[in-house]
Amino acid sequence: MADRTVPAIELHPLSVDERAELIAARGTARRVPLTQLAALPSTTSMVYRIASLDAQGRIADSSIVNALGWQAGRRMRLDVLSNTTVTVQADPDGVFTLARRAHLPLSAAVRRWCGLNPGDRLLLAAAPDPGLLLIHTMRALDAMVAAFHTPGADTP
Repeated sequence: MADRTVPAIELHPLSVDERAELIAARGTARRVPLTQLAALPSTTSMVYRIASLDAQGRIADSSIVNALGWQAGRRMRLDVLSNTTVTVQADPDGVFTLARRAHLPLSAAVRRWCGLNPGDRLLLAAAPDPGLLLIHTMRALDAMVAAFHTPGADTP
């Protein structure tokens, strides 16, 4: 049997995006209980904004970040609830960090799952009391408006 040399394998630490993709692929992300989401409008004052996704996959809206009381460097956890909704919460073990200019990063995996492209508009719904941010695509907003205006639907 001939001796063969096997090239060395270099191991590099995972980037934030690579780690987020692994977590999303494994489906091990912790989820916000849907009952907590359903109770938000009646238990806390919400702050709403519409913002665009930039070419680097970031959302820049300082008013939402300020309403949540988040500062640059804050570690965050993103959970994908569906292909139209992402939740963001402060988490010391979170994979993502709020950038210096308070830009909220959405990983490439999240953007692909939700079908988001640079320039896409997003509905940001912040619940400052529990420190929760909901990011909805325009498809989600379309569905909410259609459901609200469906004959026989419960309306306030």
